[in-house]
Amino acid sequence: MTRFWKAALAQAAILLSLLTGSVAQAETFYVEGYQGVPLAVTVEGPEDGPEILFLHGIGMGADSFSPQLRSDLATRYRMVVFDLRGHGMSGKPSEAEAYTLRDVWAGDVSRVIAATGLKRPIVVAWSYGTLVTADFLLAEGTDSVSGLVMVSALGGLVTPTPQAAPIDPQVTQDMAEYYNLRQSVSLTDQEAAVSILAPLLYEATEDGPSREWQERARLLGLMVPPYAQPFLRKHPSDNLALLPQLKETPLLVVHGVSDFAVNPADIATLQAYLPQARVLTVDPGGHSPFAERPETFNAALAAFVDENWRSPHDK
Repeated sequence: MTRFWKAALAQAAILLSLLTGSVAQAETFYVEGYQGVPLAVTVEGPEDGPEILFLHGIGMGADSFSPQLRSDLATRYRMVVFDLRGHGMSGKPSEAEAYTLRDVWAGDVSRVIAATGLKRPIVVAWSYGTLVTADFLLAEGTDSVSGLVMVSALGGLVTPTPQAAPIDPQVTQDMAEYYNLRQSVSLTDQEAAVSILAPLLYEATEDGPSREWQERARLLGLMVPPYAQPFLRKHPSDNLALLPQLKETPLLVVHGVSDFAVNPADIATLQAYLPQARVLTVDPGGHSPFAERPETFNAALAAFVDENWRSPHDK
């Protein structure tokens, strides 16, 4: 390509950016996580904006939060997301201890926060990500964050109570088959497992998730190696000891009305311990409300961040 055309294309890109009002392209890079595991990190939004750290669910990845990263939130907030170890473009160690110890996950989060310059972010944790968040808070203390948004899970903060209505036996059967297939080294079996998970992961409506998001979710599901699957499911899940530390922490719980993984009775129990906890029930919605109803979720997130984010200079 000649120098003329390179200059012309550069000018066209600048003009397009101005016309569309688009934000600067996201930064993507690797951070050395706990014990040297490489973590793929994405940073979006203005450097001086209120800080949000996203932690995704098991079998997913950083791109799960594309409905937030690629929205107008990126013009106002400094958003950081990374592929958890064993997921996406991050490293995938083969030892059980690389997944089953709290220090591992807390160390990864701490290193990403340090590398990206976050000081006191609002943490948005989805499903499995709520357990990772608990590991971090137990290690670093709740004053290290400005608030917590728990999506489709309660992070082991309450002892689960029996569902008022029994879970559909078909769901139980599907999950058993899913876990069985996920341990296979056959790509065909892995694809079958991801297909089983899709209707449990979200409810597709005209509001979302987009077809692009659904396809990305399928691809991300295939990127978690079979050997890591059983290790990931051995993550510590009893975090009752964290409850007293959260008494002063702003908290928002978001769940889809049809999400089989969230029991409203458990949310009520959590609110009894932490009365400051607010609840957003997304209807219609399943296990991925931030992708199923992104406009609803983004509006609630923006309001929560605006109210609760504290800069390092705030007392």
